[in-house]
Amino acid sequence: MTEHGGPALAPVRTDGDLLGHWRALMGHGGFARRSLWMVWFDGHGASLPLVVPIDDVPELPDDQLIDNVMRVLAEIIDESEATSAAVLLSRPGAGREGANDLVWARTLLAAARRQGVPLRPVHLATADQVQAFAPDDLAHAAMAAGSRRRPYVEIGAEDALVGAVPPPSKQRL
Repeated sequence: MTEHGGPALAPVRTDGDLLGHWRALMGHGGFARRSLWMVWFDGHGASLPLVVPIDDVPELPDDQLIDNVMRVLAEIIDESEATSAAVLLSRPGAGREGANDLVWARTLLAAARRQGVPLRPVHLATADQVQAFAPDDLAHAAMAAGSRRRPYVEIGAEDALVGAVPPPSKQRL
């Protein structure tokens, strides 16, 4: 776990605010490995002073890792003033999301919905940009992934919007 001790970041109330938050945290210069980054927000949109990276995640998500991520997200929400969480996938290289990146995003969002974790839109950071996964792209991720589909990917387009607006209290979705 890492505490971000830099300057206070602006409250995150919109999807645009969340994109700016991730850009501020990720900086410039790219990434040497594939990682997941987790952050939490209180009911006013203030981020908790905690950033949890998981380095060297696989090309495609596995059930145990996803379950563990959801457990960590939920435990921090349950034991703190946090009311929602956000996750970003970072990876080496440049460019827009690929099929595996989309599978990661869909899998995280579907697991959050199933387990009642208030998760904001998932983001991707590469050497040249930080971006949110677009709902339309997420809706078609299963087709893009072809035969590599995971059980978590068997969901509908509505799961692309999990947590787009954080809940007003600690109640789970």
